[in-house]
Amino acid sequence: MADEADRAAALDETIAHHPGALLGAVGPTGLFVALPESLRYTGLRPIDGPASALGLARPEDHHTIIEAWQRVLTEGTAGCRFRPRSQPDHSVGLHLIDVTAAHGVIAAVITGLDDSAGALEHEDVPPRLITVRKDQAAVITEADPQIHRVLGWTAAELAGRRSLDLVHPDDHQRAIGGWMDLLAVPVGEARRIRLRHLHRDGRVIWFEITNHNLLRGAEPCVLAEMLDITDEMAAEEALRASEQLLRRLTEALPMSVVQIDAHRRVVYQNARGGRMVGTVVGGELGEAQLAAVVPGDRLAVDAVLDGVLRDGGDYDIEYGYRDPELGLRRASAKARALTTADGRVAGAVICLADVTEETRLREELRRRATLDDLTGCRNRAATLAALTEALAAARLGTAAVFVDLNEFKLVNDRFGHAAGDRLLAHVAHVLRGAVRDGDVVGRLGGDEFVVVCRDVARLEHAQNLAAGLGAAIEGTPLDLAGAVLKPKASIGVAWTRPAGLDADALIAHADNKMYEVKQGLHPVMRYRPTVFP
Repeated sequence: MADEADRAAALDETIAHHPGALLGAVGPTGLFVALPESLRYTGLRPIDGPASALGLARPEDHHTIIEAWQRVLTEGTAGCRFRPRSQPDHSVGLHLIDVTAAHGVIAAVITGLDDSAGALEHEDVPPRLITVRKDQAAVITEADPQIHRVLGWTAAELAGRRSLDLVHPDDHQRAIGGWMDLLAVPVGEARRIRLRHLHRDGRVIWFEITNHNLLRGAEPCVLAEMLDITDEMAAEEALRASEQLLRRLTEALPMSVVQIDAHRRVVYQNARGGRMVGTVVGGELGEAQLAAVVPGDRLAVDAVLDGVLRDGGDYDIEYGYRDPELGLRRASAKARALTTADGRVAGAVICLADVTEETRLREELRRRATLDDLTGCRNRAATLAALTEALAAARLGTAAVFVDLNEFKLVNDRFGHAAGDRLLAHVAHVLRGAVRDGDVVGRLGGDEFVVVCRDVARLEHAQNLAAGLGAAIEGTPLDLAGAVLKPKASIGVAWTRPAGLDADALIAHADNKMYEVKQGLHPVMRYRPTVFP
């Protein structure tokens, strides 16, 4: 640390080089204090108003001033530059010199001011802690000189007034109760209370008041330490309002909401969540609640819960569960992690909705887009899509078997269209029962069906499959109101190697083969319907 003489010389040199500077005195706490008479010889303008140098600077430069303060305490002198609040585009110098031995303070000299600038603008930060002395009747006998910066009244104006006059009317009964409680405690003890006070301009100021019972002694009084907690109470109120809004929103949402901590304990849930999941606040989202999940989906649900609490990712899942009253249902769950400021997973919020009806509608739409309403087979578009997929994935070869019912029009004419529809549904059922696993039965329209056969090694294998289908159709008669109909069909077969024909070409080829059969070119494959009365 620089010795006392060097520090005094540094102050004189700084003053000599900067006659237009501002001069302040800083106490051991870092706050400005009254400029001692011993420093008024300098002729510099005193720093007036701010509690510390921080009040003069832009917030971004506060750390620079704090570092300079720490250096002056260890080295005796320090300096830095900062941007004043009143001149944000201008930089000024701050010189801190410890002249405690000679003047009892640390000198703060601000240099480099714009010549047109008057006193520096500063942030007026009122003190947070003030003291008030009261007698046994709670009449103010003495108040902190700084109280006017907090409540708007000077200490002289408050002397002789009841402290209750400053309290918000809604808190009067609590204030009286707290005062009576204080008078009942032994001398030397204290009681703490939070009360709203009214500023001179009508604003509400929250204080946390620690009343010390000092009613015995040479100067009996109650010493009140009044800590301004307005900002904290405003933050608490904002948080309370935010939590209330969140709860009201979650109760209004048409879904279940459950919040869990990192150990799966329920922190919050709306009413729907409690009913749907069976959880209670403070309880665990565990085996008892997850037992309703259908066994096939249980592992996936556990994986979502473990994953969101482990890595903090977003997880969506649909699963089946059994409702005690409604039976088997379908739910959609979205799990989102909740993290701390340092990124640690602290829990998760899970939004659930019963999507049973949506799932049924989706499946119905899918069914209608895929299946033929009358026969339950794939419709034309879905059949072509299945054939295209089979061709793309083929390892051996792919066959298309084209099935056309013989003299279907005669069945309609003799027995009616309802009977014709029954015949189509009957044949579709027979075909689905006769094909191999993985083969697809589709209806192109009218009385025409196509069977898509995957992984057929040779044309001969495809022809054998087709012969089996024809035999199944012929071997399964249909009873039509006492008349037994033994259906028969003309069947055409087309086969292609991998990367050979495309779907349209293969279907066209099978159709041509079927037409040849129907025209008698391949009579062995032609079947006529036989009716036994």
